[in-house]
Amino acid sequence: VVRTNTSWPNVSWPTTSCIHGWNYNYSLYYPTITSQLDWVCDNDWRPALSQSLFFVGSLVASPVLGWAADKWGRLPVIVLTNMIGCVAGIASAFCTSFASFTAFRFIVGMTYDTHYMATYILLLEYVSSQYRTIMANVPIMLFLTTAMCAMPWMAMGIANWSTFAVVIHAPQAISFLFLWLIPESARWLLGQGRVKDTIKILKKAAKVNRKPLTPEVIQEFEAYGTKQARTDHHKTASVLDLLRRPRLRLRFVVLCIMWMVITVAYDGHMRNTEHIGSNVFTTFCIAGFVELPADFLTMVAVEKVGRRHTTVFTLVVSGLVSFVVAALPPGHTMTIMWMAVMGRFMITMAINVGMQYPVEVLPTVARGSCSGAIHTLGHVSVFASPYIVYLTKYGHYLPYVILGALTVGGGLVCLVLPETLNQNLPDTLEDGEKFFSDQSFFYDPCTRRRSKGTLREEDDSSKEDDSPKEDETVRDAEDGDPRTNEMLCFTKAPKEQNISPCQERCHTPVNDDNSQALTSEDARQT
Repeated sequence: VVRTNTSWPNVSWPTTSCIHGWNYNYSLYYPTITSQLDWVCDNDWRPALSQSLFFVGSLVASPVLGWAADKWGRLPVIVLTNMIGCVAGIASAFCTSFASFTAFRFIVGMTYDTHYMATYILLLEYVSSQYRTIMANVPIMLFLTTAMCAMPWMAMGIANWSTFAVVIHAPQAISFLFLWLIPESARWLLGQGRVKDTIKILKKAAKVNRKPLTPEVIQEFEAYGTKQARTDHHKTASVLDLLRRPRLRLRFVVLCIMWMVITVAYDGHMRNTEHIGSNVFTTFCIAGFVELPADFLTMVAVEKVGRRHTTVFTLVVSGLVSFVVAALPPGHTMTIMWMAVMGRFMITMAINVGMQYPVEVLPTVARGSCSGAIHTLGHVSVFASPYIVYLTKYGHYLPYVILGALTVGGGLVCLVLPETLNQNLPDTLEDGEKFFSDQSFFYDPCTRRRSKGTLREEDDSSKEDDSPKEDETVRDAEDGDPRTNEMLCFTKAPKEQNISPCQERCHTPVNDDNSQALTSEDARQT
């Protein structure tokens, strides 16, 4: 430095390892496993590798656990993954070597995604299309935001990485009580032909919601459950079964690309937090607080403009913001921080829609296994995120250029996805192939909503022609498809009728001489 009269060392100069050990500055940070085991200098690759192996665990386990959720139910998988994650997470707090730490983090990674996704699927399978967006976003908006804002200050207050690891993993132990507190998915049970279990759960739900479960409704479930019991091949379906259907195959591939882009961008933005502010705790808290308005705006946007438009817009804008951050000089710390927070805001909106989209597009018989496969590919992409952030060593702009290119490209690919606003969940592979097939590439739910009044008048004028005859009603009662996500609302629309997604209709067969098609609102009063 003296000889060349420079202020900073040149990266091309030769280096040597410290021979007398290291002293760490704890004025801001507390001791971590990195400082405890000296993962610095020649060993600075170890933190990134341990994080990557965490996602390798998810890569290995998600397909298997997703299949298990379709085979044995959502609830057993939720409890099992939480308990394993609890034990492995606490064990990782007492590791004293790189091998043991990465091994336990690998096991935690095997469980962390599935216990969340299986719970998410269970929740959405119980609510109607009218409330899916609310139930998908409000819990995240309240509890995830609170946890993310509290975690940095908890870490600072505890000031010990081992104790902190125990504190954040120990609460998972209460998941054992879920076996008595949370019912299994009624939709999944019905698909398995377990009619008695389904009716038992729905009777309890009807009692809590003060909606009587009539004998006619029970007969509908029994008829459908008996039909499902006779067709064993409909109980579960694999990813390969889904890939044999052309429309489902295209949607599945696009959903995989979408989720890979979203997860690597979200994880990259979160990991890069330490590089955009002087205090990582404050910056992480601000970035966590962004979740609250982002979740609320997502809830409004997907109901007003639809899932597809929201996904495309948020991904593209997030990418453009990343390009702006990459172009800013390193000295503009505050500007870079707020622009990065804006990019985090948009990608948070995208990940909320991205979690809901596959659940609504994929059929019940393959929802768990295919969601697991999608999330597995997401973990493949997240495997690269620590190394993308590591590129900051060679230029602060490199991570943002890569994240920007990925999100813009991923957003444009999502244009081929169908719009699922106000649509029922498909149950079988046949449902998944036929649902949304009447939508064109330029389908716009906003345009359909503006013409809602006209469509209703046309529907009312043709009600007499479209009303099912008595013998057709009886046949529907025998072979009908009771939609448990509509809660006591049984859908059987005439094949020739085109139903607007912004005009959700529910055709309900009833056992009297004046059987006719009812609106979904009428059916919910049953």
